[in-house]
Amino acid sequence: LIVVASLLENVPNMAGLCRTCESLGCEALVLPSRAVVASEAFKRQAVTSERWLPLVEVSPRDLAAYLREVRGRGYLLIGVEQAAGSVPLQTFTFPQRCLLLLGNEQSGVPQHLIAMLDKCVEIPMLGVTRSLNAHVSGAMAVWQYVQQ
Repeated sequence: LIVVASLLENVPNMAGLCRTCESLGCEALVLPSRAVVASEAFKRQAVTSERWLPLVEVSPRDLAAYLREVRGRGYLLIGVEQAAGSVPLQTFTFPQRCLLLLGNEQSGVPQHLIAMLDKCVEIPMLGVTRSLNAHVSGAMAVWQYVQQ
């Protein structure tokens, strides 16, 4: 599982994902810039996980090309997004080789990237609040993948 956090802006979200991905055995975490790893906010949250998890730098501008490249290596592209046609996370069967794309904290996954995805999964919201923190959503999706 490759987790893509290139659309995120919040450093603690990226750091939390790094810790989660390393702890749960992900193949790699994709960040918008490797420079965030040097920040104290990242180091506090990641707790050295960045030393053990392969990190890949892909800017939001280069993300479409990266998705095409990874698809060419045989990965299916899965987005975590409330979009038309999204399926509930708990009913989705993840393929062995997949990339998980997380959306921006405010604006989600842009439409041009949604169009590139093989499928979107969403976490059903049962309360009044209609979204979860990006790190939490990513962690839930990674855990669901690991469970299968």
